[in-house]
Amino acid sequence: MDQSMTGNALATETFFLASKRSEIALLRQLMASCELVTQVSNLIHELQRERGLSNVFLASKGVRFARQRLQQIPTALHAEQGFRCRLEQLDIESWTRVGSARLFNNIAYALHGLDGLQALREQIGQRALTATESTQAFNRLITALLSVIFEAADISDDPEITRALVAMFNFMQGKEYAGQERAWAVIGFAAGEFDQALLHRLSDLVDSQQQSFHTFEEFAQAAPIDGWRELENHEETLEFLRLRLLIARVQPGTGLPSEISEVWYDAATRRIDRMQQLERQLADALLQLSQQRVREANKELKKHHDSLELIASLHEPGASPLTMLLAPEQAPAPTEAGSSGATSSDWVHSLYGLVRQQAEGLKQMHDELTAARQALSDRKTLERAKGLLMQFRGLTEEQAYRLLQQTSMAQNRSLAAVAQKLIADIEQLKGKSNGLPH
Repeated sequence: MDQSMTGNALATETFFLASKRSEIALLRQLMASCELVTQVSNLIHELQRERGLSNVFLASKGVRFARQRLQQIPTALHAEQGFRCRLEQLDIESWTRVGSARLFNNIAYALHGLDGLQALREQIGQRALTATESTQAFNRLITALLSVIFEAADISDDPEITRALVAMFNFMQGKEYAGQERAWAVIGFAAGEFDQALLHRLSDLVDSQQQSFHTFEEFAQAAPIDGWRELENHEETLEFLRLRLLIARVQPGTGLPSEISEVWYDAATRRIDRMQQLERQLADALLQLSQQRVREANKELKKHHDSLELIASLHEPGASPLTMLLAPEQAPAPTEAGSSGATSSDWVHSLYGLVRQQAEGLKQMHDELTAARQALSDRKTLERAKGLLMQFRGLTEEQAYRLLQQTSMAQNRSLAAVAQKLIADIEQLKGKSNGLPH
């Protein structure tokens, strides 16, 4: 065999195997991300519960849920410690891939919020904050933690894991909206009335839940979808929905017994706790999937090693790599290690077949990944559009979302399309005001 041909083959084999090793390294990082997602999920749930208890405590002027709030704090601290321990186990130096910067920045932001949690709790205990201020503070912290999961999904290169992450993120986002609905409604019940602004906010949160759970169902597997539908038809959920309907029928300023706040909190909490059970199942399935993908990739790497060793033992080839350039469609599929007839296979065709097979597999993964990432892209667009409306029109987040939603319905276009058009229009106006070409 020509020496240069042998050298070229070794180079081909080196980079061929390096591709698979790179895939395995990324899958291991993704597995670490999935383990982190589990810890974030636990922490968010405990903070959501603490937020609700703090609301009842503040809205009732310290009369209700004082003991329950204090009992919840150690549980939330334990979940926070689990999150921090998971972060300490991350091999940060190896995370050099493009996209990790945003993930790490969001983790830093979430940690900064957690560092201020003790002071927030002290202010709540002293009733130095209103229920509204407490809710907003917890909302910001939980949003920062949810962003960690969003970025973990955004940097995933595995389509199946990305779909699972997108499903879980949207389920958790819907659960967070449910938590906010619980927290804000407590304020109205404790005050004995709902003003128009609060009723609008609650209506927007119901719509946001429906949107998040709809996206969850688009990307989730059949089993969790069935679990979600069973949850929604559960008797406890129906009891909660009756209370939600009561709020929807209330006229602004109408008096209500403040004692209903505890009834509402308990009903909403039972629903959210059932969501948490499903959320844990999603997290466990996600972790098992990531571990399975690493095992499969390692098996494929070993298989490639065996195939290359077999190819190297073949007789001198009767064709050259030029054959592949001129007539690639003639290349047979790679020979399985140990199969009969391997010794009569063409060396060049076999090596080319292995490379081609891996390339086709990577292309298929890319195509599947593109579809899963569209949901992430749409969410980024929606969040940016809401931010611009809040900045330039002085709207709250709920008002900005309602405006986008109303425009979407009026124009019979998707939320993402409306958001994209809004961003383009605002960018154009900014360009004009700055005297920039557009």
